[in-house]
Amino acid sequence: MIDMENHPNCNGCRLCEKICPVQAITIQADSLDGFLYPVIDKNKCIECHLCEKKCTQLHPVKQEGRKEPRVYAAWSNDSDVRMWCTSGGMFYELAAKMIQQDGLVCACRYTDDYRGAYHTFASTLEELHSLCGSKHVQSNVKNVYGEIKDYLRAGRKVMFVGTPCQVASLYRFIDGDSANLLTVDFICNSINSPKAQGRYIDWLEQVYGGVCIEARSKDKRYGWNTFGSSAKFDNGAEYYASRTEDPRVVGYHQGHLFIRESCTRCQYKSIPRNADITLGDFWGIEPDERNPKLEEGTSLVFLNSEKAEVYFDTLGETIGFYEQSFQKALAGNPSIYKNAKLNKKRAQAFAALEQNDYKWVVDYYKDKPDLLERPRQLIKKIVKKMSGRN
Repeated sequence: MIDMENHPNCNGCRLCEKICPVQAITIQADSLDGFLYPVIDKNKCIECHLCEKKCTQLHPVKQEGRKEPRVYAAWSNDSDVRMWCTSGGMFYELAAKMIQQDGLVCACRYTDDYRGAYHTFASTLEELHSLCGSKHVQSNVKNVYGEIKDYLRAGRKVMFVGTPCQVASLYRFIDGDSANLLTVDFICNSINSPKAQGRYIDWLEQVYGGVCIEARSKDKRYGWNTFGSSAKFDNGAEYYASRTEDPRVVGYHQGHLFIRESCTRCQYKSIPRNADITLGDFWGIEPDERNPKLEEGTSLVFLNSEKAEVYFDTLGETIGFYEQSFQKALAGNPSIYKNAKLNKKRAQAFAALEQNDYKWVVDYYKDKPDLLERPRQLIKKIVKKMSGRN
């Protein structure tokens, strides 16, 4: 059976639960960090070791993509789509094309209360709306691996969108590729805890005195690069904060206080990749006459397989794009290779969430500047000025 003494290595993909022949494994939220981990009923376990053999952390799925992917800066030509989506709207255009081909899109959406996220299917453009945008909280894949396998066996086309480790687990579950399966991952820094996300929404509702009815990351009302966060409430109140002011961005993105431990040793940050297509924000891209509305957002697109190139060509005039170098993409997205670092105060911060509001915890435990740094700088200046004197 899976050795849960090493559960910090678990990425929460739920594969072990799905392949256990006797249903001896259940998935439960950890009391400290709120992430999902397997719990094994030793009375049911038959010691078949299938969970160990199939685990994508113990036995990583071999990266089968191209060593040099085709790299594009791309965006939706529909301004409404481009502004609503968090990068350039390429997820929407890829997914819309799949639905127009009578296929299904399986991707992440928020729970109704915005305190968590889960994977679900869209078969219409209306259903696709809730799947757009970054969620920045770990998605519960529930039973979608098995459903995807059933759809593929029935001859349906499916586009699956998830983290690189979720894509790897899907391939392991269906035991290989499928002509009708298109996989899309994204450049992933790390994933945020559902517990932390829940406390963040609790804090917002307390401050604004209403129930959250919409939450967004990377709100572009003041430009793509502001990395804004926003929320709306049932009493008409509205919240907006930039990247330096929003405690969720400060605590999760910048401080890494609430990330999953396995993200600090991710085995899927590499080239080649498993997914057919990789998406991200094309951070650092310069203005270009071919992309006059840069501040509405620009997607970074890797085409990692021949299947991806064929599919990309079907998008036609719904998108604008031009080719870029991999080096340019890497310059603005070091998370293609670089793992997040675990904050040493992580456990303390999670424990503090039990008794304190989210913003207080972030303000207290976020990395603070070295109080001696300014005196050191002043001393260096004085020494420099005094050099050569008696």
